[in-house]
Amino acid sequence: MKRLDVLEHLDRNAAAVGFIATYEFDPQFFERRVLTKKAFGAADRVIVFMDQGRYQEVVNGGLIVGGFNRRYLVIPVSCAPEAFHPKLYLSIGDKAADAIVGSSNCTAGGIGYNLELCSAFSVRHDGAAANEQDLRSVVRQIYDAMKSFAAEAGPLKEVAEAEFFKPAEARIPWLDAKVSIPKGAIEVIHSHEAPLWDQLTSRLQGRAVRKIAVIAPFYDGELGFLKRLRQQWPDAALTVVAQPEYATLAGQKLSKLFASGKHRLIAATPQPGRRLHAKAFAFETSAGNFWLSGSPNATLAAFDGRNTEAAIWVNTKEKAQDLLEGSGLKLETIDPREFKAGPHDEFAPAATPTEMLLDSAVLRNDGRLDCELRVPDTVRELTVTIQNFNEPHPVIHLPIRPRAPGKFVLELAENQISQIRAAAVCQVRGVAPSGQAVTSNRTAVVQLYQLLRERPAAHGGSNPLRRIEETGENLIPYVDNLGSVREAIEFFNNCSIRFNDGETANHGGRRDIWKARDPFKPDTPPNWSDLPVGTSAEELREAIRSFVERHQHEKLYRHVGRGNLNGLPNFLDIFRTLNGLLFAYHARGVAGAGPVIPAPYVTTYVMQNLELLIGPFELREDAFEGNGFVAAIYANFHGGKTLVRERLREERVPQMLRAAAEAMVDVRRVSRKMPSLDAWAIRRLRWVSDWIGSQGQTQPTAEDIRAARLEYLPAESAA
Repeated sequence: MKRLDVLEHLDRNAAAVGFIATYEFDPQFFERRVLTKKAFGAADRVIVFMDQGRYQEVVNGGLIVGGFNRRYLVIPVSCAPEAFHPKLYLSIGDKAADAIVGSSNCTAGGIGYNLELCSAFSVRHDGAAANEQDLRSVVRQIYDAMKSFAAEAGPLKEVAEAEFFKPAEARIPWLDAKVSIPKGAIEVIHSHEAPLWDQLTSRLQGRAVRKIAVIAPFYDGELGFLKRLRQQWPDAALTVVAQPEYATLAGQKLSKLFASGKHRLIAATPQPGRRLHAKAFAFETSAGNFWLSGSPNATLAAFDGRNTEAAIWVNTKEKAQDLLEGSGLKLETIDPREFKAGPHDEFAPAATPTEMLLDSAVLRNDGRLDCELRVPDTVRELTVTIQNFNEPHPVIHLPIRPRAPGKFVLELAENQISQIRAAAVCQVRGVAPSGQAVTSNRTAVVQLYQLLRERPAAHGGSNPLRRIEETGENLIPYVDNLGSVREAIEFFNNCSIRFNDGETANHGGRRDIWKARDPFKPDTPPNWSDLPVGTSAEELREAIRSFVERHQHEKLYRHVGRGNLNGLPNFLDIFRTLNGLLFAYHARGVAGAGPVIPAPYVTTYVMQNLELLIGPFELREDAFEGNGFVAAIYANFHGGKTLVRERLREERVPQMLRAAAEAMVDVRRVSRKMPSLDAWAIRRLRWVSDWIGSQGQTQPTAEDIRAARLEYLPAESAA
């Protein structure tokens, strides 16, 4: 088994069309990380199939990205009351096709945090690979699975076929169903049309199974699937591998199932902060070892066809113990009665409204808004609203009358369409016979004009170094991928985010309006467990301190001295980058030396950044001389305070300030092991809130602060 960097695999070849099937989907992670890679970033057409329940959670939670159903198409697939649960990635370009089958959701947890098990394939169109036929067969099977998922696309089925699948087949003719490709040594099987259990037993029919190994995080409460394995192959020795306090494995019940004594439970412990989310089933026979590896957990829902799952089936010489020995897991055989199960279930059912269901909202090229709506006849006074993701109020609010059962169409004027400037959410409202208001679920508007427009050639993707030099964005993930502390030190010593106060060309590096930064921060930088000779945690700390101080003195102080309103975006880019860097490396240690950036450094530097923006916290000898960048801007805008305040609102300065202050006091509280905030912290939070009020700004909500803090805090691992 080799370590697979999923993002690195997705950066091998530029693609034109991309397909993803996933249970969980994190649109912010997708836009900030996956779309920066060649496979999907270069593609004109990207389609994401995801579970209906999780889709509703994403939309209900508030979209905080601009590309949802504008840059890429998201199609929810319902397997209610169970789950659409595959994890498939396929990108198709002019030179190659790349694919992944595994257990990784398209989330920061699935791709960056969890310990997953994935199989990656790459086939070039020139046919140079020795196992070319096997590779083509795998890609074709994944492609066929994607087409079967698209059958659930409803009003978007024709769009998916014409604009996504046909262009893929134009580049790779053997993807067409008319072309017969025999299955090779590796099969891709899924349960969208037939249960996995039947496919599994038919492939093992007539074979004597001696041993079975199960690696999974989720199990039936009554161990139904494990019991079925025991019944189907009663002579086989069963080994279960699970992570304590994460896997939902009932130890007491497993102890009874293992009463014969030839079975065993292995407690697998990954590195701190990670989760063993891999799923694999190994069957040892006289003809070799057969593996089923992919998305299914050890549950009846996964194997009886109620979930949609996807996996590869392959016969190898590799045994289960070979896989485990190369995994980096701490392995220990334990008594099942000692196993402590995790607190979470595999799936959390999504709440859906019962009176009105808005299944889809498609804004077509001719300005028609086509919607599919399930609504009782008794609900009257129907209206539809459309709201841009980054605006507090709807931009469209119009009455509607269904033209046919379950459907309505609105003809939007050009000026109405122009109001939809970003990812947008549609919702229908009505009045029940009782007079009470009734609202439908929210659904993201599919903006076909944006989705299907031609885009400039990506030429292999964007330059990450240029992006860092322009705005500081993605600096931390870039450093993580350097691979050693020495390289990181060199980077910090030589990297500089450019100064821009509007007098120089923008170069397209930053949009004027604030957007949440990349929340992806790996829990353990790769290959940084040991320091190279001649380097130390102190050297890395000094390099980061020097980077922060250099940008404070050469960039932020310079902005304060000039007071140019056009420099506000650049000031805030540097402000956020420096704060994010301090918080990220406070959470990391190198070679047992404690945090790279201890808490006192974090509070000192973040306070300096806050004071450079809004003025000193208190008068003291070492306090910053001046009233901060915003005050300097006001000094140049006599009579123009309204314009300045509007720019502060547009750039989300209140949210950014409050998020930075809260993250700072949290670092201090945790490092001092205080149960609650002390007077020092409360005074500084009040200082920030008072300043926000003095500027005539609205105090940020908890949701505003949560979105702004994403760039300072690791994202949660995906289940």
